[in-house]
Amino acid sequence: MSLDDARAVADAVLFEGYLLYPYRASALKNRMRWQFGVLAPHGEESEPSFARTECLLVAQPGAELEVLVRCLQLRTRKAEPDWDEGGLREIVATVELDRHDVAADIPFELPGGENERERWLPLRGTIGIRTTSIGGGLQRLAVVVENRTQRNPRSQREGMLRSSLVSAHTVLALRGGHFISLLDPPEGVREAAQACRNEHTWPVLVGEQGRRDVVLSAPIILYDYPAIAPQSPGDLFDATEIDEILMLRTMTLTDDEKREARETDPKAAEIIDRAERLSAEQLSRLHGTMRYPDGRR
Repeated sequence: MSLDDARAVADAVLFEGYLLYPYRASALKNRMRWQFGVLAPHGEESEPSFARTECLLVAQPGAELEVLVRCLQLRTRKAEPDWDEGGLREIVATVELDRHDVAADIPFELPGGENERERWLPLRGTIGIRTTSIGGGLQRLAVVVENRTQRNPRSQREGMLRSSLVSAHTVLALRGGHFISLLDPPEGVREAAQACRNEHTWPVLVGEQGRRDVVLSAPIILYDYPAIAPQSPGDLFDATEIDEILMLRTMTLTDDEKREARETDPKAAEIIDRAERLSAEQLSRLHGTMRYPDGRR
């Protein structure tokens, strides 16, 4: 399995809570944003500056670990409405897992910039990768993602967020080995699994049921093998809601409300357009159905 195969689930985590119904900047629920996975500059009391993932793996000789860190870099709009868009950023690091324990610290920088519409600040950080052999062919992997951006002590929350890695999460892909579930470890490694220390994030297996070569470590609690419902027409940024209800509500928005939503964010415009294009057949597929793990209804 490649990292690309994990992106659908990772995108749902990345944009959870990004923009909530009725998808307008003026809505009260959209004034307090970015509730998940904020890695702030050092010294901020309200949010951590790092996320630590620990898990277990078994690696064959010549195995390779790919670490993908994903986050949003906020882009501040210069004109009304007052709104920060999130630009997806990805940092990739690769290490070989040989017979010796790995200790690597990889710095990264996300450049700042501006255009006619927006401006965004530079972000700096490190990815720390450590492996420790613990016997029986097992290794404990630790990946620490840390924000090293200089803090502005006078910033309020909005200013702090613009210097943060927002909705940060990590995808781990192992070639030539496999990971061990921390939720359901084999009997012989339960003690080692319980000793793993995860802070501000939690790793689960992703992909087809039974595969063990990719892990998603996210700030939202998930079970092993999370999946996007195939009948879902697209992201709505609210996994606690029901797609059918949100689509029906979106269809009832007035023309003025739809116009304001479109002006708020391009992703809001996508949701409005999707709701307007949705056919009766597509809407009916969103209706509740009892489904079994083997695919029966």
